[in-house]
This record gives sequence, C-alpha cells and structure tokens, in this order.
Amino acid sequence: MTLLAGLTVLTSCNKEMFDQNIYDEIVNTTFPIEPVDATHTWTTTTRRSVVVNVNGKLGEMEKLQILTADPSSSSSTPQIMAEEKNPVEGRSYTMLYIAPVAQKTFYAAIRTIDGKYAVVPFEATAQQINFTDKSIVNAADVTKWQEFTYIFEENFPEPGDYDFNDCVMRISMQPGNKKNQVKVNVTLAAVGASIALSGAIKLVNYTADDIESIEVEDGSAFDDGYPIPLKAFSSSETMQTGQNGSDVAIRLFEDAMWCLTKENPDDAGYIHRIKVNVTTEENDDNKLITPITKTFIITFKESSSSMLNNFLLDNLDPFIIAMYNGNFWETHTYNYRLAKVFYDYYYQTTLPMIWALCVPTGTFRWPLESHLIGNYKDGVLTGAYREYGHSFGQWAADKTQSTDWYFYSTLSATIYK
Repeated sequence: MTLLAGLTVLTSCNKEMFDQNIYDEIVNTTFPIEPVDATHTWTTTTRRSVVVNVNGKLGEMEKLQILTADPSSSSSTPQIMAEEKNPVEGRSYTMLYIAPVAQKTFYAAIRTIDGKYAVVPFEATAQQINFTDKSIVNAADVTKWQEFTYIFEENFPEPGDYDFNDCVMRISMQPGNKKNQVKVNVTLAAVGASIALSGAIKLVNYTADDIESIEVEDGSAFDDGYPIPLKAFSSSETMQTGQNGSDVAIRLFEDAMWCLTKENPDDAGYIHRIKVNVTTEENDDNKLITPITKTFIITFKESSSSMLNNFLLDNLDPFIIAMYNGNFWETHTYNYRLAKVFYDYYYQTTLPMIWALCVPTGTFRWPLESHLIGNYKDGVLTGAYREYGHSFGQWAADKTQSTDWYFYSTLSATIYK
C-alpha cells in the first residue's frame, strides 16, 4: 500500500473509516528521523516561578526583570522573561516565566534611575532570590522581550522532508499599553512550502468570552490586499472563533508566501509558488526577502483582566493550515496536535511524530531547503544539527539528551544565514 492510499481514509471525520494500525505503520516506516524516543513530547520549555526579595537598598528603582542573560555581557543579548515596574524596597515579588529546558542559569536584574543594573544570577531550580549579594554593573537598558521560533512542515498528516522550513515564524509577547492588554509580535521569517499555507494562533486556556478584541497595531494585516478569495478562513477578521464556538484565535494570514512576495496571480487566478529565505541563491523560484513583523493587541474583558497574570508565551499555540486531499488540516506543535480549532478531521495516533516545533530562542537558524534538521541512525549523526552531544538526532532518540541542540548547527552550508 502506498503512503497516499493509506492516508486517504483520514479525510473523513468518521472514525470507522480510519485504520489506526495502517496509519501508524506507514508513518513509522516513512518518518525520516529514527529512532524516536517513544515517550517523547518534544517539549523545549517549562513554566517556572521564583520569589524575588527586593532587599538590595538600591534607592529609586525603575524595574525588576528576569533576564535570559547577564545584561553586562558582551557575548549575548539578554531578553526579558518577566518584568515588574517600579519595585519597592522590602517587598517580595513572585515572577512567573517560561524557561527553556536546556538553560540552567538566569538573571534577576533591577534597573535603577541612574541607569545601572543590580544583577543576581540564579539557577533554574531556585525558589527564592535575594539582592543582598548583587553586582552593580553598567549596562544598556534591556527592552527586548523573550522570543521563540516556530518551525513547520507542510505535509501533515503525511511525513515530510523535515528540513522544518516550510513556514518559520518568530513570536514574542509583552504587556500592552493598558492593564488589560497584551501585545503579541509575530515575524514571518521564511516560507519553503510548495503550497499555500495559512496561519493562526490559538489562545490556550482562554475562550472568546474572555477577550474583548484582537487588533493589528498598525491596522494592516499580513495579507492586506490578497488578490484572490479567502479559503482557509471564513472572514478577514483578526479575532476568530473556533468551530466549537469557544476557542479563540488570532488570524495571521491566508497565504504565507504571498505575504512576503506580493505575487500577482495570472489570469486564471494562479499564484506562482516560490521559496523564500530557505536557499543561499536567488532565481525565479527562490528569493531572499526581508522578514515582516506584525504586532497584535489582545484586549481582555475587564472581568477577565486578572487572567493576564498567567498569560505567557506557552499560552500561544501557533499553527498552520494546509489543504490535504480536499480538506483543510491544521499543523500544531506536538502538545496541541489534536486541537482542531477551525477544521474537523479524524486524526489520532500514539506515535511521537512531529510536524511543528517550538525552538525557545529568537536567533534559531533553520535548515536550508532539503537539509534534514538532524538524525541519529545506526550510530551515525546526520543533518544540519548533528554535533555529537548537542544534536537533534540524539535528542529525538532520547528526550533527556542534547536538549540544547538548537545552539549547535554543524555547517553554515546547511542553515539559513
């Protein structure tokens, strides 16, 4: 049985028409990454909290921050994981943040009105921090918020080539201008897909009843001016409600490639498909284009504004939508693989296979076209991320190993810039 024939049954919502054993066998034998840890959840982050005692006798203070790196370091660019404005001497603050699993050390920092930072490093397992042993450093004001990179394969529910560049988005989040607002910054960075991919972000653990509005900050969507009728979405509204009437999502774009290229369709309405930012050379089918960023303002209802205290990056479920065998399918990261926000289809498997991945850094360099992200077969490491002890393949084979793989690309010839 061919792969396509085996998967055709998936287009029905009817469970009786889906043969779980056939699907699992086909996907397991054609998945290009092996072996895969049977208990893998492909989780790269964890939610943590720490109590910070502001007891450093620092005088007037502007802000208390939890940072990814030392603000005085010249070797790294710190990002804000959590922030409290105008901290008060003698008070304690519980700081909630999303920690990359691979990172063990973080930094609590207080910026004073004279432009200095008081800094205290702490381990990821720390429950409490004191500023009695702080270091005072001269450092630029840290204003960049923690950013993650989301990488997608276009072929779900069929296995792909796993270069994970069919759609690449970088996403960060920060407080809005009002107490009941949050801003989500989305950068569309690369599109290596051969088909139209739509994009959205589900708000996890929140419903349409919690949200007053979702708007684009500058008023213009990624795909304003899209020259053909919408297909994946029923409307161009930024705030979308899921098929169950409760799920709420941000509509990002109808066609990722078009947002970057602004290609005009031919007389038949066909848009020429090219690849963007996944090769090193430009030609008729491959382009290098500056990524574009949009900021979405989520306004919570006043009755739900207290829920913002727990609203972090892991409450965002970015996903793509693609046509497969006459139906639209959603591609989510592993933990949300059964979300089905807008479209219904029967999909169920216990196999730990992925078509999307959150990489907990905003500087991740995705593989170039046709370069596997990484593999570990018969003791041999291959792919773009294959440094022994820090490889994607070893992480795939054992979820406790090489959790920092995304910092160790092997050859510049296999990754984008």
